[in-house]
Amino acid sequence: MAVLLIGEVNDGALSMDATAKAVSALKPLGDVTVLCAGASARDAAAEAATIDGVSRVLCAEDPLYGHRLAEPTADLIVGLAGDYTHIAAPGTTDAKNVMPRVAALLDVMILAEVTAIEDADTFQRPIYAGNAIQTVTSSDKVKVMTIRTAGFDAASTGG
Repeated sequence: MAVLLIGEVNDGALSMDATAKAVSALKPLGDVTVLCAGASARDAAAEAATIDGVSRVLCAEDPLYGHRLAEPTADLIVGLAGDYTHIAAPGTTDAKNVMPRVAALLDVMILAEVTAIEDADTFQRPIYAGNAIQTVTSSDKVKVMTIRTAGFDAASTGG
């Protein structure tokens, strides 16, 4: 299995906390590749490469991605999707805008706010304003999800 994690990049800087926590959550699924996209994403990509558990970093540096618009970012992710079984992002406002579009373009369900990963197909997420936990099993070829990072420790750096 291979995982594509969308790194949280804002104004050229990586949100290390959110991205490192998402790496921790996704490690059980296999090799984690981080995608850093933005008008200036090179420094963010270099920082993402230091997170333990990241096997590869992709950098998409183009003014097209500089305004954090969902449409071009979703198109980029879908273009890369063929090599991955899981596509994920930290559950931030940007991801909540982009990831449903990615799921729609891939014709799969969105797994929002994942709080636990049981196996490659089974995930837990809160429902009813967080008062209950739902276990979801997906048979989709590609799983598209956002990770609720609050429940995970950040992966260490130095890798």
